[in-house]
Order: sequence, then structure tokens, then C-alpha cells
Amino acid sequence: MSVALFGGTFNPIHFGHLKLATELAELLQVQRMRMLPCAIPPHRELPDASAEQRLAMLNLAIDQESVLESDDLELRRATPSYSIETVRLVRQEISDQVPLFLCLGMDSLTNLDSWHHWQKLLDYCHIVVCPRPGWEIPTQGQLASWISQFQCDDLSLLNKSPAGQLYICDLSMLELSSSKIRASIKQGVNIDNMTPEPVVKYIKLHSLYE
Repeated sequence: MSVALFGGTFNPIHFGHLKLATELAELLQVQRMRMLPCAIPPHRELPDASAEQRLAMLNLAIDQESVLESDDLELRRATPSYSIETVRLVRQEISDQVPLFLCLGMDSLTNLDSWHHWQKLLDYCHIVVCPRPGWEIPTQGQLASWISQFQCDDLSLLNKSPAGQLYICDLSMLELSSSKIRASIKQGVNIDNMTPEPVVKYIKLHSLYE
């Protein structure tokens, strides 16, 4: 059975994350989409909410989502949440023959060449990229050559091998962001239409992002 990973800071989780993760699970034909909050993001400032709080909000958000599950793999590590280490650990957990998908946004793909051991990622998984408004596929340089070498336009081929290919899908996230939610809270703006009700209650209970 194929395995799909959807990582992020989830600071906080919102409807855009949930919609895209669910659609990706359907597109990739996986029974479960594993959502991994990162503990120490290598390319961002430390999140306002703690790792435990972000995991708690994720669990509240996906409580009624049968296809989505939380995974604290990266939270159990004391080191920065490098994706290469994550896919290595997941690959050790599953069979060498099981397709493994690492789901990214186009914004992440454009900066992939700054990631730790980025060129080794496809040794362990396939990469599935979702478009993001304002971001385009790199067309020049080492990263562009790498994309051209490994890009595959036939999704069915990815399920026939465990790793090694890059697929750019036509799914895209809602124009909603965690930073917009945090800014709205600071401004006293209602966020009920941005994230599930249990998450809204948790944020208020713990006075997060104020």
C-alpha cells in the first residue's frame, strides 16, 4: 500500500491544508495521508506555538477526517526537521517496494536546492508538487536541470515504482495561510471560516497568536 507524507509547520492548521491533503490522498490513491508537523523548521523562524500545541491542533482538525492522520515522527527528533531524514526513517518502516510520496508546494520546490541533501530525496521517495499562486517551476540552473531529468507526467507510473520521480499535479491550495490566521487573531478578526471550530476553541483557550 502506497504511503503519502504531507509536512508543514501547521502554525496553525487550516482549511487549505485539510482540503489539499484530502485531495492529494484521493489523487494518489492512498488510504491514509500522514501529516507531519515539523519540530524545528530548517528554513523558517521557530513557530509561535509549541510543537505539542501544533500537534494538538492538527489532531483536533482531522478528528473527523478518516483519510488523514497525524504523525509525530519529526517531533520526536531533537534535530532540525530535515525531509531527507524523514523519508529515510519512513522508508525503513515500510517495504523497499512500497511507493512513498512526499507532497510539497511549488514554493518549496523552487527552494529545494537549499535543502539538506536534496538530491538524495528521490532515492527514497517520489516528490509530488502542488501549484501555489505566484510560484513557477524553475527554468534555469542546477535545480531546473534536475527537475527536467526526473519529472514524470504520467501519475500511474509512480505507483509502479517505490521512488525516483517528480510529478507536478494540478491541485492547488486555497488562498489561505497560517500567517493570515495569525495576523487576523492579532487584529481581532474572526477566524471561524479559516480553520475548524475545535482549533478555533483551542487557540482561544490557550491565548495563542495574540
